[in-house]
Formats: sequence, structure tokens, C-alpha cells
Amino acid sequence: MGGETNPYPKETYENTHAPWLSETTPVDVDLDGLREYADLMGKQQTELNHETSHIAHLHDTPSKAWTNQVLGEAAAIRQQLQNNASELSAYLSQLGQSFFNIGSAAQTIADIYADGDATSAASMNDVLFAFGDKSVPRPDGLPKEIGQTYIEAMVEQSAKNPAGTPGATSPEWTNPTVTTMSPYQQLTTSKGPNGQRMEKVVTSVPGSGVTIETTTIYNAKNEVLSTQSVRTVTSYNDKTHTLDKQVESSTNGTVTGHSKTSTTYDNTGKVTAETTVNSDANNKETSTKEFTTAADGSTTEKVTRPAKDEDGNVIKDKRDTTDMVKTGASTTSASATPPTRTYAADADPIERPGGE
Repeated sequence: MGGETNPYPKETYENTHAPWLSETTPVDVDLDGLREYADLMGKQQTELNHETSHIAHLHDTPSKAWTNQVLGEAAAIRQQLQNNASELSAYLSQLGQSFFNIGSAAQTIADIYADGDATSAASMNDVLFAFGDKSVPRPDGLPKEIGQTYIEAMVEQSAKNPAGTPGATSPEWTNPTVTTMSPYQQLTTSKGPNGQRMEKVVTSVPGSGVTIETTTIYNAKNEVLSTQSVRTVTSYNDKTHTLDKQVESSTNGTVTGHSKTSTTYDNTGKVTAETTVNSDANNKETSTKEFTTAADGSTTEKVTRPAKDEDGNVIKDKRDTTDMVKTGASTTSASATPPTRTYAADADPIERPGGE
């Protein structure tokens, strides 16, 4: 409402006034110390990832203490303890990522002042640049051969997928070993060529329908080559018999794409309709796949995408069909009318028989 004033101006000022942000007091930089610090932070991340498996008893002890049918209060305590353990596991995972981020920033600061005096002072902008802030200028002292932050370099390296670094689904990864870190978290470690190692951690957050799968590939020196993460959120509406699944994919901390799939079932559990909408990193639709089943058993599968003009701009309320497949009605006996055969879109013709 107009005319209202802040009833707590003093408290607001004290909570928001941060004069230290505008101070110009320099920060001394010990280059050798920073390099060592960056190395230690990387080792801390690796050690923390392995040590997390030691808290598995925090997850299974409540289940062992209260088994089978127990009082409601005991079941509530059991669930709360398990939830706390799951949150701790998630916290430790994020803490490990923080170790890596801080270590990378320290190494970047050391690179910026590598050609200067070891006691040179780092400006706040230099620190912000080291943490990947795009709004600040490139530091003058940063060597020319270093054109990216460390996380950007990892993104580019992952995109190029250099020779000798197999993808996460490559058959070159062998001898997988599975470690149960908790009832909600599982680690799979596989060996690759040239001393490389792949670690896949699958975390299921209880009661939320959220599953996070993180795949990290290391080289023989225990350096991170790439990190890919897939976050899936699943929910079910029992009134409409619809299962919704939302997926977010990222590489080295950068979101690369999204998808949302809605699947509808009839009373017998048969899929009657399914729609998958794929989007890019900015949540702009790239394609939509629709599958429907008619009462007679015939099906239609269609893939469309937003239509664009010659300049690449999306044309409102217009779509292009890139693929379409239809099958005839299902048959129940040899004497029934055989299924019809239809064709796909002109762009990608496909012919399939109907169901049997």
C-alpha cells in the first residue's frame, strides 16, 4: 500500500549496512601458500568422498533398533533419524564440492599474480573472477595462456571428450565395485584405461521422490576430468493415474538440459498417453514427443518442435512435425482384421505394423 514506511529502520540499516564491501584494504597473497592450499583442498574433497561411507551406521541403526511393527512414536523417531542422516550425507557431498571450488579459486589467484611480487595485493574483482563472476573484468596479471576459469576449462574438456577418456556409458569401464554408503546412497567405482577411474553416486532423498545421480571421472593423478549430474523428481497423481518425471542434466556444474515426462495409465495399468517435453539449458523447448493409445488399441507417436523463421526466431502457435508413427488396431484372433500399416512424417518415414 502507498504511503507505508519501514517500522524498523534502525534494524534494517544494521542488517543491510555492509561498509566492508567498499573498503580498499588489500589482501596479501602468498603464492606458494595458495598453490599448496589449492592442492590440499582438492585432496580434502577426495578424502571426504571416501570417508562419507563411514557414516552408513547412522542410516541403518534406526532400522535395526525399531524393526517390524512398533509404536507410532518409535516409527516417527526412526524416520526422523534416517532423514537427519540423509541430510548429513547431502551436506557432506556439497561440502566436498565447496572444497573443490575454493581450491580452484585459490589456484586462479596464484596464476593471476604469478609474474608479480609474492606479497602483491589481490583486489576484490580478482577474487570474484577466480570464482567465475562474469560481471568483473579479466585481471591484468593473469597469464595470456590462461583464458578460462578452471571450471570453464573442465566444461570445454568434457565437451571435447579427449582421446583416451571414455564416456560414462563406454564398455571400457570395467570391474565395477558397488559400495552402499547409506540406505539412500550408493557408490559404484569402475576402472578405465590409463589409470582412469569413474565414480557414480546415486542418492535417493527419502519421502521426496528425488534421485540424484552424479558421475565423476578422474585421471591417473586423481584429477577431475569431468562431472555429470542427473537430478530426477518423480511424483504420482492417483486421481488421474498420471506419473510425472522431471529430469535436469548438468555437466561440471553447468545445466545442459531439462525434460518432463507425463505418463497416464488406465485402470489395468496400461499406458494410454505419454508426453515428453525436452528443453535446453535455458528451459526453452527443443522438442515434444507425444504417444497416445486409442480405445481400439491403435497408437500414434508424434515428435514436434517449435517452428522458426529464416532468422531462427520461434513462430508463435506454429509447430513442425519431425516424426510421426501410427499403428493399426490390436488383433485378438487369427480371423480378425489384420492391422493397418501407416507411414511416418515425410521428414523421416518409418513404417511399423500394428499391435498383435
